[in-house]
Amino acid sequence: MTDYISRIKNGCKTLEVCVWWVFRALMIYAFVKSFFAEPFIIATPLQLAANFVAMFAWEIFQMFPKKSFLRYFPSLVQDVSVIMIFCASFGGQFMNFYYDIVWWDSALHLISGGLCVFLGYEMAVCMQKRDRKVCSLPIIIICAVGFSFFVSTCWELFEFTADQVMSNPATGAIGDAQHWCYELAEGTAKEAMIFDPKYQERWALMDTMGDIVLNSIGAVIAWIVLKVFPYRHRGANDINKVIEAELAAEAEKETVKA
Repeated sequence: MTDYISRIKNGCKTLEVCVWWVFRALMIYAFVKSFFAEPFIIATPLQLAANFVAMFAWEIFQMFPKKSFLRYFPSLVQDVSVIMIFCASFGGQFMNFYYDIVWWDSALHLISGGLCVFLGYEMAVCMQKRDRKVCSLPIIIICAVGFSFFVSTCWELFEFTADQVMSNPATGAIGDAQHWCYELAEGTAKEAMIFDPKYQERWALMDTMGDIVLNSIGAVIAWIVLKVFPYRHRGANDINKVIEAELAAEAEKETVKA
């Protein structure tokens, strides 16, 4: 336990912790407030609770054994993820920005597509640190881009599954993650589609395909940025050179001992 607390204290800055708890406190407020909303929609507090737990990802990762690559994630990853989670859950779901601000969902998908590339990049670097293995930059970047597309696909599968599970004609319950419910999507939300559905029946398809297109654009932009500025593989931060230096130093010590 002492080792865990030490990792938490040394792995992040006080300012970061303060920022995390500001957003967490707002999520707690939204969670409590959602139970008094009219009409009450069970999906709202459930999503807020799940996303609140996700805001502790970095602290949870530090509980993992040293052999897990998750433990090597920098606190910077949580700095960004907490803000994104807040925008999606508090802003989009609780404040209803997905319907009231026409570009909200599109902007989040565009940004998240790029951020997932950087998350995949950080994940690959974590594996390098854990295994102390050198890996060429092109392989690292293509893995990062692939991770972004994987997350994008998983999210759309989640939306589809949520709508299937939460929708119940007998009770009138509606899961509308894919915005298939035309009545809920009427009004300004129509302008949020990057493609014209043309027919009401194609509304959910346009929502899903629009999300995939925006995620892909964000991923490609991040790919280009990493090609130009691979911040973990250049200069003093070049993880490959750091690993090579450590291995060389250990080999030299072994030679001296022999």
